Amino acid sequence: MNNHLFAVVSMLLILVLSPLSLAFASTSSNSERGDNDNFLNIREATIDANSDEMTAFLETHGHIPTNGDGGAFGYGVLTTEGLDAVVVSTTHAGVQDSEEQTDANDPVWHNHFLSLAKDNQFCSGNLAVQSVTFEQPGDVSIQGQTAKLTDIPSKFTGTDALTNKKLTLEPGTNVNNVVSFKLEPHFDDKGGLQAVCVKDIKPADEININ
Repeated sequence: MNNHLFAVVSMLLILVLSPLSLAFASTSSNSERGDNDNFLNIREATIDANSDEMTAFLETHGHIPTNGDGGAFGYGVLTTEGLDAVVVSTTHAGVQDSEEQTDANDPVWHNHFLSLAKDNQFCSGNLAVQSVTFEQPGDVSIQGQTAKLTDIPSKFTGTDALTNKKLTLEPGTNVNNVVSFKLEPHFDDKGGLQAVCVKDIKPADEININ
């Protein structure tokens, strides 16, 4: 009788503690990932450029996610054109703004040319995307702690993913800075995109321009 009672109590403890253990493990995993977002810290950026195009090699302090686990973020190359024409490579789910994505939930890495401006209404004074090319300028590949943006033209004409109108942006190839950033989309009650905020901008530790 005592053995039977012990077995029942043991089983109840297992059933109660198992979900708690799984929840704790899940929370710990998420916390650990949040504490180790070293892919947002660019250790070194090397730019090879001529008047027509450029290539950017970015080495980060951590493994760069390619499956959406890192959330919505990206890397940007700023030129003498400032915020009027910025070269970026991003990964995100929730918004389909690139021809490279199969749908809105596809976090595949892709390039854009875009323009930015300060947004007080949705982004608390942070920058927000004003225009962004739906078609991809150049290419991007991610491997380990390296992001490689290749064949980036000095000028690109495509379609604005926000307005569906023709868009031409010309960042040129005179690079001023290389940064990482996080993206934060805002939607209305019907799911319409109101703004895409650009937050937590971090410059690269070292930039080499050839």
